[in-house]
Amino acid sequence: RRLPRPTQPTMATRASSSLLVLLCLGVLSYAVKIDVAQHEGGHDALLDAISSLAPTTYRIGRGIYDVTGPTAEEGMMGYAMPQQRAEGLHLRLWARAYIFVDSAGTRLAFVSSDLCMTMQSVKLGVIERLQVLYPGLYTMENVMLTGTHTHSGPGGFSWYALYDITTLGFSEKNYEAIVSGIVQAIVRAHNDLGDGVLSLSRDWLDDSNINRSPYAYLFNPPQERAKYAWDTDKNITVLRLDRATGEELGAITWFAVHCTSMNNTNKLISSDNKGYAAYLFEKAKNGNRTIMGQGNFVAAFAQSNEGDVSPNTKGPHCPNGQACDFATSTCNGKTEECISPGPGDNMYESTQIIGTNQFKKAMSLFDNKAGAVPLQGPIHFIHTWVNMTNITVDAKFVPTNKTGQTCQAAYGYSFAAGTTDGPGA
Repeated sequence: RRLPRPTQPTMATRASSSLLVLLCLGVLSYAVKIDVAQHEGGHDALLDAISSLAPTTYRIGRGIYDVTGPTAEEGMMGYAMPQQRAEGLHLRLWARAYIFVDSAGTRLAFVSSDLCMTMQSVKLGVIERLQVLYPGLYTMENVMLTGTHTHSGPGGFSWYALYDITTLGFSEKNYEAIVSGIVQAIVRAHNDLGDGVLSLSRDWLDDSNINRSPYAYLFNPPQERAKYAWDTDKNITVLRLDRATGEELGAITWFAVHCTSMNNTNKLISSDNKGYAAYLFEKAKNGNRTIMGQGNFVAAFAQSNEGDVSPNTKGPHCPNGQACDFATSTCNGKTEECISPGPGDNMYESTQIIGTNQFKKAMSLFDNKAGAVPLQGPIHFIHTWVNMTNITVDAKFVPTNKTGQTCQAAYGYSFAAGTTDGPGA
C-alpha cells in the first residue's frame, strides 16, 4: 500500500503536504513519507514499511453548523462589486469542525467554513467565546480557521474598512451568523470526541483547474518549471476519520481551486463548487433524505494553494470568441472583456461539474481504505504573528538589487484589473 503519485511530484504538492503535517497533524511517520516521496520511482521500501504500521488512536470529534448570513439585500464578498447584492439562496454556507487530541492531551481544532476568507475579526470573536465555554482549552494557537474562498457569500464581516467598502459597511447580522456558527460547530465536535483513527490518501485530479496567469508563470526559471508536469497543482489529498469501532466519521479533502464557478453576475448566496462537493459527499454517506447539517458524516472540502488557480477551465476568451491577449489578458486593451468561462453551459452547471469532479475523486480515495496511509505519532501545531510591514527582503527579489523592506499595504493596478474569473476576483 502506498500513496498514489506521479513520477514528478510538484513543489505545490510538497507545500500542501507540509502544511498538513506541520499545521494540522504533525505526524512523524507521514513527514518521513513525504520526504522520501520527493524521489522519483515510487519503489521505496520505507514507504511500504510505514504504510503497514498500525495507526495511532486519537480522540476525534466532528461537528457542522450553519453559517449562512443574510440572503437578501446584503452586499456579497469576493468580486468587490457594489452592485452584486444578494437576492436569494443557491447553496447554504456551513462551518465544518474537527478536533484531534493525542495521548498527551495536545489538541487541535480545524474548521473549514464556506467563507471568502476567515477575517481576523472572526478569529478573535470565535476565540473569545470559546474561552468562556472552555477556559484555556481552545486558543489562538491551536484553533485553525480556514475559508473555502467562495465568492458568493454575504460580506461585511471584517473590521477593516477596505473589505467592507463594497458591502457599504459592517454587517452585524452576518458577523454574528459566522462567529456563532463556527463556535457551535466546534462545540459539536468537542461533544463528539471519542477514540478514532486517521488515514491519508492522495491522487491527482485533472480537468478541474487551470492557471489563470500562465504568462506570469513563465517568468519562473526554466529549470524550475522543468520539474513539474503542470503549471497548477493537481494534487488532491483526503484525510479519513474513523471511530475505533469502525464507524465512518468524516473526511477533509484538500484541492487547489478557486470557488469562482459562480461568476460575478450571480446574486444568490452559494458555497460554490466546494460546497456542492461537500453536499454530494454528505448525501452519499448520510442518505439522500438526511437534512443537511444533521447527518453523522461530516465532509469538508477545504481550500489549498489556490492562488491563481481557476475552475473556469475553458480558458480566457473575448466576447467574439477569440482568445484573449496572452501577455495582458485583455480584449482590445480592456481587461473586463477577457473572461474565462467554466466547463458548463452556465455557472450553475459549471459549479456542479467542478464540484462533482472533486467529490468523485475524494469518494474514491476515501472508500479505498486499503490504499490509505495510517497516521501515527503526536499532534503538533505552529502559530506565529508576523508584522508584514517590517520584513527584510533579500536583494535578489528587489528590482534595485539592494536589500529592501516591506511597508504599509497598498493595492496596485493588477488588483484593480481583477482576473479572468472576473473583475475583483
